[in-house]
Amino acid sequence: MRMVIKGLLAAFWLAAVPASAGLLFAGRKQLKIPDLFLHGYLLLFAAMEILVLPMILLKMPLHVLTSVYGILAAGFAAGGLLLWKKKNSSKNQLAKMERPSVYFWMTVLVIVLQVLMCAAMAHMDADDCFYVAAAATDVHTDSIFAVDPYTGCEYRTLPRRYVLSPFPVFLAVVSQLSGGLHPAIMAHMVFPVIFLPMAYMVQYCLAEKLFSGERKAKDIYLLLAACICSFSGYSVYNAGNFQMVRIWQGKAVLASVLLPYLLYLCISIFFGEKRKNLWAALFLANISSCLLSSMGIILAPLMTGCFLVSSLVMQRDWKSAAKGLLCCIPSIILGIAYILIS
Repeated sequence: MRMVIKGLLAAFWLAAVPASAGLLFAGRKQLKIPDLFLHGYLLLFAAMEILVLPMILLKMPLHVLTSVYGILAAGFAAGGLLLWKKKNSSKNQLAKMERPSVYFWMTVLVIVLQVLMCAAMAHMDADDCFYVAAAATDVHTDSIFAVDPYTGCEYRTLPRRYVLSPFPVFLAVVSQLSGGLHPAIMAHMVFPVIFLPMAYMVQYCLAEKLFSGERKAKDIYLLLAACICSFSGYSVYNAGNFQMVRIWQGKAVLASVLLPYLLYLCISIFFGEKRKNLWAALFLANISSCLLSSMGIILAPLMTGCFLVSSLVMQRDWKSAAKGLLCCIPSIILGIAYILIS
């Protein structure tokens, strides 16, 4: 019974709260469920990054971060629901999805099989010796990146590779919020259930750009994406392999979810829509990428910058270029900090 309660709490904090928080981004134009869920995670990941860094430097205990993040996340969710209720009363509802084809249901079947395989037959990756162990150590010692998970001794100097991208702390926090569910269980059995479908939500968003108005083509694209991912074990370095065998690690979420979604946002902003909430999403996506991996500190502004320059050359839109540069400022600051502590 205790495990059931912990599972329900995990579903609340990892599914219900992000989906509700994403409602804050629902502007005049109707957004679909994948957009709302992904926007909600951008907000929560960015909030975690902003909260964690000063708390690490101040050597604050984990329970303080857990309490502050829990209150903030619940506040975002409540604000999203209140905003949704207000807009719903004025007949502003979520966009209805088109009628799915048989290929869509085939895709759902493949994704469900992938989730079951990843959760029930968890791959034990060597990197878990740090990532999962760091979360477990933080929980056990009630600290934030203060104790080396390899030795059990306090850090003399902070680990420069990880301190600016403390995704294991996110794992520790949501484990505590989920009734004290062990971080290893959270990482290997719960995270795949959340982050694998998120990866395909991103692919759905990209399909919207590639095959606008062609539902059958979108569903075939999703099916091909799911099948290709299922047979991506030919290398340990491609995004598909990361997605299937180590989706609980920050760098895998970066490769499978955040960078593809950043690609979608850049295409939407610089060569399509000009909605204000997309600029906010781009700003949060750059911060969120920093939380997931130190590679995100470099790759997120690099991708944004490529689209920024392309837009500037093709459209001469200096206003959008300036906004895009502002979205990259957090990543640039953390990149400079990474160089200084090296």
